[in-house]
Amino acid sequence: MEEQIRNLSARYGWHLSDDEVRRIAAEARVQEQVLERLKEVDLGQIRPVMGVFKTRRAGATGRRRK
Repeated sequence: MEEQIRNLSARYGWHLSDDEVRRIAAEARVQEQVLERLKEVDLGQIRPVMGVFKTRRAGATGRRRK
């Protein structure tokens, strides 16, 4: 991981120090563990929320006139 960060630093001219590279690599490892746990979550029986709170609004042309 640290080597990949060093390559990115060189490519984009970030000039990261060794300490910064180690801290970024450590944070990336933590985030990778979080993502691995999320991959294990089974959402097969869960309904999506998007349609539950969706309200239908009439546009300006679709409104009733008095």
